[in-house]
Amino acid sequence: MAAQTGFIFANATVITMDDARRVISDGAVAVVGDSIAAVGKTADVVARFPNLAVHDYSRHIIAPGLIDTHVHQSQAFFRGVGERNERSDSFHEWLYRLTLPMEGAMTPADGAASASLCILEMLKSGTTSFLECMTSENHGFDGIAQVCVDSGIRAALGKVVMDVPAAYRDKVGWPMSAWFDPQETIAATLAAHDKWDGAANGRIQVWFGCRTADDSANPDLYRQVARIAKERGMRLTIHHSELASDNAYARSLGYRSHMEYGVDLGIVGPNAVLAHCTAADAEDVQLLAKAGASVSTNAANNAVSAWGPTPVVDMLAAGVNVALGCDGTAGDANMDLLRDLRVVCQIARTHSKNRNSLRAETVLEMATIHGAQALGIADKVGSLEVGKRADLITIDTDVPHLTPIWNPVATMVFAAQGADVHTVVVDGKVIVRDHQILTMDEEAIVADARRRMPEIAARANVPAMRPRWPVL
Repeated sequence: MAAQTGFIFANATVITMDDARRVISDGAVAVVGDSIAAVGKTADVVARFPNLAVHDYSRHIIAPGLIDTHVHQSQAFFRGVGERNERSDSFHEWLYRLTLPMEGAMTPADGAASASLCILEMLKSGTTSFLECMTSENHGFDGIAQVCVDSGIRAALGKVVMDVPAAYRDKVGWPMSAWFDPQETIAATLAAHDKWDGAANGRIQVWFGCRTADDSANPDLYRQVARIAKERGMRLTIHHSELASDNAYARSLGYRSHMEYGVDLGIVGPNAVLAHCTAADAEDVQLLAKAGASVSTNAANNAVSAWGPTPVVDMLAAGVNVALGCDGTAGDANMDLLRDLRVVCQIARTHSKNRNSLRAETVLEMATIHGAQALGIADKVGSLEVGKRADLITIDTDVPHLTPIWNPVATMVFAAQGADVHTVVVDGKVIVRDHQILTMDEEAIVADARRRMPEIAARANVPAMRPRWPVL
């Protein structure tokens, strides 16, 4: 009989997220190959696998890896630019005068470097799977996909599909037509899907990454995307029902709301992840539930952008699958999904004035099993169960702000932060150990980011970002 290759993490508090939602004190997880071989009491697991190396994780929480369902990797170099705009504080001013010009000035080498920085931050803070919403042509899809493969993270990569009608280009005053020929973007997405989907032992997926269904895109384009996705069994993601202007645009076309418009286009369905949905009302929530689409709420980023909250509580009550996302660092400046666990809960309770409207247990479900469902991989990840892929994290609780622990779930949701993540395992491979990344050159990635950012800003003719206070 061939020797088993794997390990046991023992003596920990294990939050399984299995169907029974077991929390196991003095628990252990055995990993063999890329999968979980056992979850249970330490003594039982060690006895079953006497040949596996046992690693002591006393005073640690072991949990499923976190799943971020809305990421802009290209914005990793633009951390915090949303707080510096002298001409206007509007979203469109931030988007069209700062963020998109810099994204447009990026090269494929910049795209890979930005993805490296973003993934480095996600992995070190406990995110093991993520959904990139829209990789643009100039960012170099192949290079970004290779970064994902090499880093060890699990990634669903949305390849941008977008149309920019002439009237919209004139309105925003920026030549985005250089980026987006709609049929070319569809062809490029299908080519990327054929090349990369299923790569790295299935860690890589390729999706349609649609920007948004407003006057920046011809409706026929998204009808075409919806049809192709259904025919090929692909998934899609889109920013949807994000702003009041989205609803106004939909009403100008004769629809009650942007959500109704999306349903008619075919882009709101069981194969879709809709980002934000902060402009969705009660009727939209029912449309969502009926359509079976997942929602990615980006609570911290939406709060910074002052868009108002996603109606998470109402959506969950209606049976909508709601997951979590950090969005991009050009807005909130942070990719720490652990931090966002408490943010989404705090916002929901503040908005509802009801302490029980969103519980810690539900929030952790949103970050794990709901995220897995949104990405179409709930059979593989999202919980610690025998036969699932070994995607897990450990949180070192031997620190003042995590002591004492009365309720490990509440502690993880309300007190833990990304810096507390000690170990990260993806597909059975240890990616982070003792807070150190093992698959990436952290020092080189950070230095490269510092070098590239001013070069990109100069090419985009974007001035240096400074505080509103005088800098001497």
